[in-house]
Amino acid sequence: MIYAETEIKLKNGCTAVVRNARPEDAKQTIEYLRTVSGESPFLLREPDEVNFTVEKERAILQNKAESPNEIMLTAYVNGELAGNCSLASQGDKRRMKHRCCVSIALYEKYCNLGLGRVLLNTLLELAKQCGYTQAELGVIEGNERAKHVYESLGFKEYGFLPNSLRYSDGTTRGEYFMVKEL
Repeated sequence: MIYAETEIKLKNGCTAVVRNARPEDAKQTIEYLRTVSGESPFLLREPDEVNFTVEKERAILQNKAESPNEIMLTAYVNGELAGNCSLASQGDKRRMKHRCCVSIALYEKYCNLGLGRVLLNTLLELAKQCGYTQAELGVIEGNERAKHVYESLGFKEYGFLPNSLRYSDGTTRGEYFMVKEL
């Protein structure tokens, strides 16, 4: 899916450019994933588990751009990648085609500027345009900042999985499952 590049003002007065992730962004996207995975205990992987090749990441980004119902958006602040978000189908079967999954991650220094909210609102609007009627996401226990944003956007908690993530030190965190009718 193609998204028209837009500019948004952030709480700190800076401007963010939101656009499709492009195949030529592959190397930068891999580096970003490694960094944010190390910055946050709320993402699903450890930095060393980001082991995509540039070629594979290029193919993923190209597939997103060509998909009629999936997208990956990136946000740049002062020319620097600030984060990305994605919209993905929950399945290709007719009984599941109404459901989509949204996800987002930002570099820590770009949190609390309103960028995440704008990106999520954009994804939710795109989801409606694609014909989805239900958006779903997971939020890891302890990530109250993200959970608050999701709830403010209309997501409702519908379940909890204890011990969803297990960390290197043996501790675990559960995961809240949230849904929003579009």
